[in-house]
Amino acid sequence: MPTISRADILRLGGEQAFASAVAAFAAAIDAHRLTIDVPAPTTDPLIELVVRQYGAIYDIEPEPGPEPDPEPEQPPVAWRVSTYRVVRRLETAGLIEAADAALAAQPTLFRRFYTAGTIPHDDPDAIAFLQAIGADPVSVLEPE
Repeated sequence: MPTISRADILRLGGEQAFASAVAAFAAAIDAHRLTIDVPAPTTDPLIELVVRQYGAIYDIEPEPGPEPDPEPEQPPVAWRVSTYRVVRRLETAGLIEAADAALAAQPTLFRRFYTAGTIPHDDPDAIAFLQAIGADPVSVLEPE
């Protein structure tokens, strides 16, 4: 038994039109058996195949399922940057003296900076500190 594709079904007018065409051609072939010297009826090659070779029995390809839901947006990835890496980047940028002076002026920030070990990339205090000394927070706090 052949399986008829959705594209062929649609090309021939839909499921009902296809079924009607198969039934009409099968009836025409049956009626032609009683004739002499009359050309055999013809139709679309797919309908002829279904009727002549499969006795008008066929399956239709199942309709495709619904599109899967899109993946939910992933929350932004949070990362931490080691204070060692921050110091090295500030040294490279030539801003380590400005950073030391700013940290010396704020003992609480100094303690938090040197005892933290790592700094969240989106820490508002770290971002404000880096902006205050003229550093680019995005480049200093980029992932390692």
